[in-house]
Amino acid sequence: SCNLTGLWDSTEYSVAIQCRSVVSVFWSEWSRGKTASTEEKAPSEKVDLWRVIESSYSAGSRSVCLMWKPLNSFPPSGRILGYKIQYFPENNAPLKMTNISTNQKISLLLNEEAYIISITAYNSAGNSPEAVLRIPSTDEKASQIIETVRTFTTEEEVVVEWIASEPEVTEYVVEWYEELGTDPFVRSWQYVLNSTTWKTNKKNFKPFICYNISVYPLCGNKVAAPYSIQTYVQEKKPSEGPVADTGIPGKNEVTIKWKEISKDKRNGFISNYTIFYKPEDGQELNETVNSDILQYRLKSLQANTQYTVYIMASNKAGGTSGEPKTFKTLKF
Repeated sequence: SCNLTGLWDSTEYSVAIQCRSVVSVFWSEWSRGKTASTEEKAPSEKVDLWRVIESSYSAGSRSVCLMWKPLNSFPPSGRILGYKIQYFPENNAPLKMTNISTNQKISLLLNEEAYIISITAYNSAGNSPEAVLRIPSTDEKASQIIETVRTFTTEEEVVVEWIASEPEVTEYVVEWYEELGTDPFVRSWQYVLNSTTWKTNKKNFKPFICYNISVYPLCGNKVAAPYSIQTYVQEKKPSEGPVADTGIPGKNEVTIKWKEISKDKRNGFISNYTIFYKPEDGQELNETVNSDILQYRLKSLQANTQYTVYIMASNKAGGTSGEPKTFKTLKF
């Protein structure tokens, strides 16, 4: 007999044996293989838990979306059978409620009180340690610990840096998702310990898409107020340009108005608008305004003259012009 040691938990092994006599240098053929599995152990690490608190659907209630990542310990301790979710009002622990989920997400309908939520993963051998989060009450004002956040992109990485006003805070959560995303469960997050810098592979972000990035400080199981910014990891010029509205011209002036380009067509942060205008048989002129301006009065125009006007929206990667429009100034 022989004891095999150093084996992984909850792993199937195949064993075969060969033999030889003491007077021979030749080994026999291998025996038929025998398979067996080592025993499971209870998961040894907590699930990676996060939450999204949605706006109240009705007075006195709100939806809290819980999501967590699969345990990534290797070798695995066993096959996860499900997850146990327990939650109760912070000031009324006897009202503890329990849900069981085989998915890695669940939505809870809670009232306006503060809640304590815990999640454990379980297999046939037992439960993992608890992952605990606190959901604040609706009238609770979270403290603003982070003073500023900035992002920049290298050839391979997206880097997020922040400054916190309380140096004793040592744990944070970085959350990111597409700005136009509507599903609260389609969010990415990562815990950061003992650092105010976070890096991730650039491939985790799509180019030309605006992302919301938030940094949340953690104080025990309490989540403080986030600091949120928007970013593009790569920009290209807008997919379309603004449409000019010329309104009613005067003798020597006209007010040009336009609307913002839809977010899915911007492909970057709009930096400015340029109004190009040209009298018939004349020289083209232009005026540039900031991105927060959506109308501009063109002055010193020639009376009784037809003009062509169009607007270009620009971001860091370039500009795109809208369709040209014509108008004619008044004679008197």
